[in-house]
Amino acid sequence: MEMKTEHRTGSNLAPEATTAPMEQEGKSAQGAVAQDLSLSGGAFTTYYTWRANGVHTSVNFINAKVKANSRVLLNISEYSANAQDRFIGAARMAVYNIAPYNGGFRAWVDISWGSPLNIRFDVFVDP
Repeated sequence: MEMKTEHRTGSNLAPEATTAPMEQEGKSAQGAVAQDLSLSGGAFTTYYTWRANGVHTSVNFINAKVKANSRVLLNISEYSANAQDRFIGAARMAVYNIAPYNGGFRAWVDISWGSPLNIRFDVFVDP
């Protein structure tokens, strides 16, 4: 019996099937530091644009509405001619850590590309 060996390479192959993440609706934080997970009336969204590449361990985002105990969610994407034309390109990008402070937040950002790219950060803040 002859075994066929498949050598999968390249980004143009069909993606392998995976299970989808499951929403944990209605579940709350547990433990001594559990807090209310509902959103406050002051929650807001905004975005920032930047042109960069490489690893930046402490990118400073200034916003007077952010407090040291705010919940900050940050998304990164690449854009073309204007910040509304976002897309997923060949560059790998990630936000690793986010630390809010009174007046803004800092984030560790990695843009794995050889030259600067147009970057958009979408931000959700619950002060």
